[in-house]
Amino acid sequence: MGNLFSGGESKAAGDRCPASPKGAAVPPSAPDSSSASASACASSACAATVPDSSSASASAVPESPAASAASTASTADEAKNSAFNLDALRAEIEDIRANPPPYVSQVGSLSIPTFILEDDQLTKPSGQGPWDFTAAVSGALTAEEEAACEAAKAQATELRFSARIATQELARGERKLADARKVFGEVERRAGQEEEQGVRALFRRLPSVGTWLVPQRDEALVDDAALEEAASAVQAAEAEVQELREKESQALKEARKVERSASRSKNAEAYAFPFRVRIRFEASQWPFTLSDADGVRFQCVIHHALIDDDHHFMLEPFYKTLPRKDSVTLTVRGVLQAVHRFLVDPLEAWGIPEDSAPMRLHQEMASNRQENERRLSTIRKYSKLVAHEELFQTPARWQAILTEHLPGEVFSFKVFTEDFCKTFVEEIFNFYDCGLPARRPNSMNNYGIILNEIGLEPMIDELQRMLQPLGELLWPGPGSVWDGHHCFIVRYRENEDLGLDMHTDDSDVTFNICLGLDFDGAGLQFCGLMGAGNHRKHTHTYKHVKGTCVCHLGRKRHGADDISSGERLNLILWNHSSTYRQSKEYNDPDYVKEEGPPDQVCVSYTHDRDYGNFKEYPKGKERFKGRGWCPPKPYEYPGFKTDAD
Repeated sequence: MGNLFSGGESKAAGDRCPASPKGAAVPPSAPDSSSASASACASSACAATVPDSSSASASAVPESPAASAASTASTADEAKNSAFNLDALRAEIEDIRANPPPYVSQVGSLSIPTFILEDDQLTKPSGQGPWDFTAAVSGALTAEEEAACEAAKAQATELRFSARIATQELARGERKLADARKVFGEVERRAGQEEEQGVRALFRRLPSVGTWLVPQRDEALVDDAALEEAASAVQAAEAEVQELREKESQALKEARKVERSASRSKNAEAYAFPFRVRIRFEASQWPFTLSDADGVRFQCVIHHALIDDDHHFMLEPFYKTLPRKDSVTLTVRGVLQAVHRFLVDPLEAWGIPEDSAPMRLHQEMASNRQENERRLSTIRKYSKLVAHEELFQTPARWQAILTEHLPGEVFSFKVFTEDFCKTFVEEIFNFYDCGLPARRPNSMNNYGIILNEIGLEPMIDELQRMLQPLGELLWPGPGSVWDGHHCFIVRYRENEDLGLDMHTDDSDVTFNICLGLDFDGAGLQFCGLMGAGNHRKHTHTYKHVKGTCVCHLGRKRHGADDISSGERLNLILWNHSSTYRQSKEYNDPDYVKEEGPPDQVCVSYTHDRDYGNFKEYPKGKERFKGRGWCPPKPYEYPGFKTDAD
């Protein structure tokens, strides 16, 4: 959560260091500690303040045994009548498709995922479901919400004026209290002086006999009435100040509450975008609950402090505050409404008083909101400068013919026509020329562009959907149930990035499409799979062809040779499956000892502990010496030595 939950979109291509194998000394990628602690902060705050809507209608009055039995029977009948009904669920979705709320678009259909996670293992669903449903939900205010904001702004002005008056009255009351205390202090001081003088007058020492003589004194030493009067004035002033403080506090509280409603438009602007959301329905739970582990997930780029960073799942408080029909059952429309309300004002949606939320949470929310605003600002500005509008619409389906280069590991197929490549490259250079800020894909590509950050995410969504069957066919598991992606352009030419060091991708399955231009060299070298005995043994050299895609698993070690002349642009699509990434196969992969010394072409100056034994470090890369992790202990080949020995 960034994310309390901010995303890792800028991860280095070579920085994907999978979960350490059993007994391996592979240093894991450093987590975003700020996001992690902020997520915990958010969860803690929510746990303490969020009401559970499922129990909101519980009666506080004890029932008689008869009434209790009748209630139990009624609840059982209601549950029986409201049990999972696939036809009813489909009908509800079709109703949304026919009459969508203003903040819902791209309404999909129900589908059963190819794989699900059971006890950390990827398995094919059996029995009923689960069923997945996708739709795009925006945080843009509806007309009714905008009108409420405008009314709140006017009301906020009045309440803020009332709060100012209350503050002024409090200031006058505090001055009055200070004056009363001053008077009381003066009376008390005079009384003390009188008492001291009186005592001195009472006692005289007689030198002749050395005894004490106590004369009589009639006047009162202390004016008790004056003291009581001053003390009463102080007490009255203190009571008045306390009352004025409560009055001011209430006025400020009401003003802040209304101002928060008025400020919704600011938060809504940051999330006024159609974010793709997946809802998963379990036959054993719907329509009473959604799984708080994977019930609702954002399948797109979004920066938000209250979304799980790793998988973009909603946090537990979201499910506790879902609206219910007759306080019992959930509806698809209600869930979509809850997502919209979350995007507009998450704290109010979850019932968290703004004043009780930790400062760290507010800071993380503001930081993520600004990050999202920057991204959408670039997308909106570039939408008016695009050279080829058709690229930003849903493309037509295409056919692909596979060529197998390395059995079960590396494939290629024609995906784009020459004309499409030309159109796409023109659009990329149009963005380069427009001067808008561009986030780089990762630390290894200094001249690329993240396509999701310039408005091409809908096209890439569709591209991923069309390629999904191919992923499932070639690599069941990592190629199944894709629900996220990172898509970017890499550019190689003289005086810029020439090639790319050996690495693995932070991707489950990678699609690499050559867009041109004219170039020589720049072959793509493939070695073994991460953790395999031939991990650093050369297996294949692929030559890029314009319009053709080469695909492979993200954990396949590969690197780009330096370009010898010309310029090359490639579209890289990293596909992610949150289901696969929670499996034991992904988090606890097998790792075996290397077969022998690596092939020279397969060593990496970024990752390998023995790079210098086989190659000289490139100029400017000497700092990587002694910082590698591969191969991890105890999986070194016989006779292994680090280049730092």
